[in-house]
Amino acid sequence: MNKAFQQVTTRIEEAHSLDSVIDFLKTNVGPVTEQPLVKKALSGDFLGHPLHPMLTDIPIGAWSMSALLDVLGGEELAGASTILVGAGVLSAIPTAATGLHDWQSTKGAASRVGFIHAAAMDVTVLTYSGSLIARMTGHHTVGKVLGLAGLGVMTVGGFLGGHLTYSQGVNVEEETPNLRAVK
Repeated sequence: MNKAFQQVTTRIEEAHSLDSVIDFLKTNVGPVTEQPLVKKALSGDFLGHPLHPMLTDIPIGAWSMSALLDVLGGEELAGASTILVGAGVLSAIPTAATGLHDWQSTKGAASRVGFIHAAAMDVTVLTYSGSLIARMTGHHTVGKVLGLAGLGVMTVGGFLGGHLTYSQGVNVEEETPNLRAVK
């Protein structure tokens, strides 16, 4: 991993000042995400693996493609880009809910990184929501600028989400039941 990125993630992992806020949130969100039906819906157990990583592809893909249309397309593609921004905002809701569920089981450094990941993704959703409103009210240039800003924040949040999975092993099992190793 790039040394600068490693320094940033290490600082977040060691940011014990976040712990009281994290404890408060987990105490108050836990009872909701641990309700049997809610837990079953958000966990992905019915798939045999966590649901959150799969759902992230929808808003990330929609917002990435809207940026491509904004940068390379003309005014004739403004409507398609607006639809993609809207699809990303709507799909971010269940994605965030599944992420919140998964975050509940983290501890220590992973909780801190997950908290900052969630904060970055919340800013992303707010930025894209502003972009959607601007586009729908005829302010396409403002919508494009907000969309590109959202893309930047999403990239940071996505990096932290990847760090949780690939560096910290959050929700990664050594042996995955129901799946055979591919040889």
